[in-house]
Amino acid sequence: MRQQSIRRWAWAGGVLAACAVLAFLLLTPPALLRKLDYIGAGVCHRYATHSFFLAGRQLPLCQRCTGTFTGALLGLTLQWGLLRRRRAWRFPPYWIWGFMALFFLLWGLDGFNSFTTFNQDASGWLGYAPQPWLRLLSGTLMGLSMSLLLVPAFNLTVWGDGLPEQTVQSGSELALLVAGGLLQAALIYSCAGWLLYPVAVYSAAGVLGMFLLLGMMVWVMAVGLDQSYTRWRQLWLPACWGIVFAALILGGMVLLRFFLMRTIDGVPGVG
Repeated sequence: MRQQSIRRWAWAGGVLAACAVLAFLLLTPPALLRKLDYIGAGVCHRYATHSFFLAGRQLPLCQRCTGTFTGALLGLTLQWGLLRRRRAWRFPPYWIWGFMALFFLLWGLDGFNSFTTFNQDASGWLGYAPQPWLRLLSGTLMGLSMSLLLVPAFNLTVWGDGLPEQTVQSGSELALLVAGGLLQAALIYSCAGWLLYPVAVYSAAGVLGMFLLLGMMVWVMAVGLDQSYTRWRQLWLPACWGIVFAALILGGMVLLRFFLMRTIDGVPGVG
């Protein structure tokens, strides 16, 4: 009975994931950058005044969201790759949570200050003019913080052979993540024309990656298969349902946005 149930989930997940991918490919404009704009529109306001332009073309995400999702993707890569914490399921030490709280506070306060003015030369509610570099920096630090939560949560949910060790264990490892984030942000901030496609694809991949992993975790817990996997290749079925989850959330947000505003580019009359 268990195997029959899994086969049904497999058929449904595979078909729905394929439909989601086909719908995205067929229902969005053919140009790659425009397709990436639709991914960005699911999570970002995409105000032109709050966005970077590379080679004369606006990125799919605003400055803060570009930092957030590229920072999160970098954090995942460094923890799973460079630090080799692919099975670690314990969250970082409590003192690192203090830094994460500071990063979140910076992200939230600067976001609120930016929200109070769209004029780059005018002071916001907190008394300073919004700055593109500060939006990118606060977003990057926030994205790294998100990855510090997501990696152990994912490992704890999925792996049956997880290790009771922390994903980030020391100040030097935290400094490595932050240094990587700063270097990445500096590269993006250069706004070099040749970075247009790499940054656009990378930032959109960050959006899809976050929702994919969240969807996989939700499905694994919902069907009672948590801590049942020992190999990455076994995760193809959760990945299918992760794609479905991402399509529902992002697609739903884009459709709602287009229904209300008739555009995915900013908000009419604002920014």
